Amino acid sequence: MSRYGLRAIFVGNHGIRPAWRFASFVLLYYLSNPVLEYVLPRVHFPAWEMNWFGMVTNEWLNFAIIALITWVMCRFDRTKFSSYGLRVSRGWFRLFASGISWGIVPSIVILIPIWLAGACSFHGLALPLDRLIGYAIGWAFAFLGVGFAEEFTFRGYALQTLSECIGFWPSAAILSSVFGLVHLLFKPNEGWIDPLSVALYGMFWCLTLRRTGTLWFAVGFHAASDYTDMVVFAEPNTGNAGKPLPGHLLLVDFHGPAWLTGGPRGTEASLLVFGILAALFYLFHRAYPAKRVTAD
Repeated sequence: MSRYGLRAIFVGNHGIRPAWRFASFVLLYYLSNPVLEYVLPRVHFPAWEMNWFGMVTNEWLNFAIIALITWVMCRFDRTKFSSYGLRVSRGWFRLFASGISWGIVPSIVILIPIWLAGACSFHGLALPLDRLIGYAIGWAFAFLGVGFAEEFTFRGYALQTLSECIGFWPSAAILSSVFGLVHLLFKPNEGWIDPLSVALYGMFWCLTLRRTGTLWFAVGFHAASDYTDMVVFAEPNTGNAGKPLPGHLLLVDFHGPAWLTGGPRGTEASLLVFGILAALFYLFHRAYPAKRVTAD
């Protein structure tokens, strides 16, 4: 094979072919793991007993690494960093705030039938108010980091580049499946419901990206949903050995069957979550309809 034929494998009419750019992004992310492995044990994370400071360090460092890798790839692609979902343009904060609002509501709604069935009970505040304020702020910063890190990892450069190869929705399905698989492989004692619901949430956030053109709605939703579940309502999480996070706001006792409450995995592993997801897809589709392309 001539050097021109070999070059054609890697380079197309618009520069490096997207498949190789996607593979390079994944490789660079894999090679960044030693940084996390060096830093995180020094802040006592990961560990069975998760704490807000450890999660702040983990998630924001992860986001910084993804942002750096994306910036490096932009230098090769000659594309703008802002074209991968986090452009600060007119209306970005409104989308972010809307995402927060949408993220809080499902976490409340799913508890209503669980409470009506007698599968959970509320017992007031978990800590004195002065301590709760500090924890509330710390955990808010931590879960904001979760929103930025996970959304930018799975629905930023990777999704856009893979979409150039095989289309948006096939790419969304693949990366959302990987998103669910990561939860299955790296969180102990997972069942089938939680990874599946996480993958479907990933598809929902892909829909929000498709309809709004940015990741701001998804980041706000993701952060607010996790925060409401685990900090406000003290839902257990297998990442914390099936216990609520330290410094949660309310005392909530979950004592119903696991298929209803999610058991040690939280309400993301409740069968009710699929009804919540169906409603989210429908309501978002109505609230943010696809833009029609009109002929000139």
